[in-house]
Amino acid sequence: MIFDTHAHYNDPRFEADRDELLASLPGAGVGRVLMPGTSVGEQPKVLEIAARYSFIQAAAGIHPHYPVTPDDLSALEGYLRSASTHKIAAVGECGLDYFAAGGYPPPDRAAQREAFDAQLCLAERYKLPVIVHDRDAHGDCIDIIRAHPELRVVFHCFSGDAEMVRTLCGMGVYISFTGSVTYKKNTALREAAAAVPDGLLMVETDAPYLAPEPLRGRRCDSLMIPHILAALAGARGQTAEETERLTWENGVWFFGG
Repeated sequence: MIFDTHAHYNDPRFEADRDELLASLPGAGVGRVLMPGTSVGEQPKVLEIAARYSFIQAAAGIHPHYPVTPDDLSALEGYLRSASTHKIAAVGECGLDYFAAGGYPPPDRAAQREAFDAQLCLAERYKLPVIVHDRDAHGDCIDIIRAHPELRVVFHCFSGDAEMVRTLCGMGVYISFTGSVTYKKNTALREAAAAVPDGLLMVETDAPYLAPEPLRGRRCDSLMIPHILAALAGARGQTAEETERLTWENGVWFFGG
């Protein structure tokens, strides 16, 4: 059974066929999907979709691309306070994003760090695991996570190397891989995947982004996960079935239920 631990089915790119696609997933072996929030404004849509499908869980968080106000944190806490009612299984995605090329404005690193830490404090208060977004900010992300050692954490869409894997896994952090692990030039990422202990490995699509080879360039969805599992299995010297079982068991334990 497949657990896609990170997919954005509230994205407008799914508007035309969302229900048809989601209804097809269990029959294709996708037994569970986790849908994270990225802003307070989009959270109602995430929760509405999760409420309609028994196999979809939600998360609530604020992505580092968005400025975070005290009102935003208050609204986020309101969702977390009633997490079980809304099928909220985690805080996220939240984290740091220092990418500043391609037309992106220079990131306010201090504000991002403050918002990330505030969301980790909420996760501690409500005893929820955390989905971390980390782009070009490895050192600061690790430092902030270290200050919250009791939290259960996954680095989603992992982009570090094997050395970073060893650091994070030494802290008990889970590592999740997307379709980027299938890309021909990503040898270092496959080496990183090989370094993750069996008990800390997860898999995701980050749909609609990062469709795997040989489907790269298309809108990504959970039906494409077998390509990611095959790449992970090859890198780790496992069968795809073994990697699927491990990632299912780890995802179910991490997100509960």
